[in-house]
Amino acid sequence: MRLWRHLTLRGRVLPICGILLTVASLGLGQRDMAWVGLLLILLPVLGLLLVTSTRLRMSCVREVEPSQCPLGETMAVRTTLNRGQGMPIGVLRFEETVPRALGLRPRFSVHTLARRWRRSIDYTLTGRARGRYTVGPMLVRVCDPFGTAVSDHQFAATNQVMVTPRVWPLQDLGKVAGTGRSGETIPQQIGTQGQDDVLIREYRQGDDLRRVHWRSSAHQGDLMVRREEQSWDPAATVLLDSRAERHSGLGAQGSFEWSVSAAASVCSHLLRSGYQVRLADASGPVMTSAEVDLGVALERSLTTLTDQRIGKEEDLVAAARACTGRQAGETVVAILGRLSQADVLPLDVARTGHTQALALVLDTDSFTARRFRGTPEQADEHDQVVDQLRGQGWSVVTVHHGDTVPAAWQGFEQIGASR
Repeated sequence: MRLWRHLTLRGRVLPICGILLTVASLGLGQRDMAWVGLLLILLPVLGLLLVTSTRLRMSCVREVEPSQCPLGETMAVRTTLNRGQGMPIGVLRFEETVPRALGLRPRFSVHTLARRWRRSIDYTLTGRARGRYTVGPMLVRVCDPFGTAVSDHQFAATNQVMVTPRVWPLQDLGKVAGTGRSGETIPQQIGTQGQDDVLIREYRQGDDLRRVHWRSSAHQGDLMVRREEQSWDPAATVLLDSRAERHSGLGAQGSFEWSVSAAASVCSHLLRSGYQVRLADASGPVMTSAEVDLGVALERSLTTLTDQRIGKEEDLVAAARACTGRQAGETVVAILGRLSQADVLPLDVARTGHTQALALVLDTDSFTARRFRGTPEQADEHDQVVDQLRGQGWSVVTVHHGDTVPAAWQGFEQIGASR
């Protein structure tokens, strides 16, 4: 029975037909036809012997470039197969193991009777959904020349790939959003909030040695530096609304995926502008760039948002708690879905203590079909909450389906110019 499973449909039909033909031929005295029946019986047997006794001594090397790509982009794959020795085989059929989120499974065949050969196959994968994926192992099916028997094998080699959110380059907003290192307005704000002119902290790589506070360094046993201006240590918190009930649309075209891309873009922009960045979602804090260099911080934020999943939380209480300012002059950037009156108080708490509060508020109904949109009452409540946020000191930009992240971000500049 175990060998029977190696037979194809053709390999199962041929011996049955061969037995019937042989019996009928012998019964009718047609011995020549009986030889044909025996041949039909023998072909699957020979096929079984070939595919079960052949040892596939092959190597599989797969190269994926790039191994990390933004959502919607493609990755080029080259798979090199090399057979060094072994018995000649009629047909080898290959199938790559590829997650559905990366596209269709590539399939190809190698028809050769050579004992040694080398083939390179090129194909592309498209990142249709954000996340981490495994490409491979390669499956191979050995088939005899007559197609009567098969034997399945697989290689061990796999490759890890990652589909990240799309990161858009954003422009500096100057004083509107408090970005950049100049800090022209921040020292004044610190002074009005009663901060000391000189604060001491541990030395970090890249700090100016002229700011070393030698007395504190001798006392602590480690290098300590002066924080004479807040502009040297700007900080920001990015709040991502990850509540499932507050988003609409599916996949890459949904409002949540737009929000994740916006969060990745804002984090990257702020980090490159010299900020320390904290990232929080509806469940609380998920990432901080403190105590790491720029390269590690950028990779950490991108990886965290690649793994970001929509949650079941119902409110923004934990997110607001994570946004509590740890130092004066912090900026908070919130990326929000559909809002309700229950969100007003947590968002007011999140804004408290921050010199700048920016909110990208998505019109989530525009990201889905009409039959899946919220009720008119929910839309009216959402608009009322947006007006309340503006009254609480938030700079609010409304985002509709089709708006790009850079265009929405630039909306804060227009708000500042109109004031």
